[in-house]
Amino acid sequence: MRGIFWEVTSRCNLRCMHCYLHEELTSLSTDPYELDTLECKRLIDQFEEAGVFYVTVLGGEPFCRPDFITILQYLGEKKFWTSLDTNGTLLDKMAAETLGAITIKNLNVSMEGPRPEIHDAIRGAGAYEKTIRGIENLTECEVQFRIGMIVNKMNYPHVEEMAEFCLDIGAQDAGFSLYVDSPSNRFSSMLRMNRREIFAAARKITEVKERFPKGFIKSDIDGNLAFLSANPEEYTRSKNLIPCGLGKTQATILNNGDIIPCTYMRTIVVGNVREIHVSEIAQTPQMRKMRELGTLAADTAIEQCRSCRWKYFCGGGCRARSYLEYGDLVSPDPLKCLLAGVDACE
Repeated sequence: MRGIFWEVTSRCNLRCMHCYLHEELTSLSTDPYELDTLECKRLIDQFEEAGVFYVTVLGGEPFCRPDFITILQYLGEKKFWTSLDTNGTLLDKMAAETLGAITIKNLNVSMEGPRPEIHDAIRGAGAYEKTIRGIENLTECEVQFRIGMIVNKMNYPHVEEMAEFCLDIGAQDAGFSLYVDSPSNRFSSMLRMNRREIFAAARKITEVKERFPKGFIKSDIDGNLAFLSANPEEYTRSKNLIPCGLGKTQATILNNGDIIPCTYMRTIVVGNVREIHVSEIAQTPQMRKMRELGTLAADTAIEQCRSCRWKYFCGGGCRARSYLEYGDLVSPDPLKCLLAGVDACE
């Protein structure tokens, strides 16, 4: 595996509406199944032995682990391309100083709006002020950070204001990602965007990219505008069904050591790091099956796509969104069907 997404804990001090872990998050008490400090260090050693290039550390909220500073320092001794996602609310001076003393390539602070009433509506009362204090500590310790926003129905009108906020507060860049919906999320109806809203957000991001310093805005949402200008009949070649690293170059390790092929595919467990070495992940039967699926194309593998005029342009879309919506890996991506204006999902 070239890359590992590592959820070091399921503990979190917030309950964000859009979180895909909503039903899995635990309180701040100890999770009896969580890898302990020594097991985490051994796992980091395995990353090194297996030739892992990049490690993205996630939660829950990583800083909810009392030993996370120790884990982070040990990770910092290695030569991985390390990224860390945090809600920023627990970034006190000690945490900021630690981050300043080690090499973190991407420190992503999650925010959902440029003002408290927007951010807190999604992340909970008081979250905005705590995150701002965390960012101030990072700035004081001269730690570079980026801000990431999950764009959804509640906050998409504020994309431009958010970009300006990120620039003013000293972020290295501003990232905008589209909310990945799950039918199991009880807030889905409040967050899921319709076709018009997605295109409106995409147009605004296109405008913002042109006005802001080159490279400051990181987003692929604007790429969805291609569905408005493309002529699907011009595309005659099948795309690979899995364009990402699913089953090939990356995997996710959960806080209890379970290994899953993708962060969003929570129920497909291919093994556990207490039982197999990281170097063996790619050779598990489930990961082999993922790679076999990756040799297929939408026009042959997805029944609903066979007669769709967009099949060669779209390629069937994201397997994770298909899995979340329909519970399998060979259904169409509901987002792509929405953008194309087709009802292929019936």
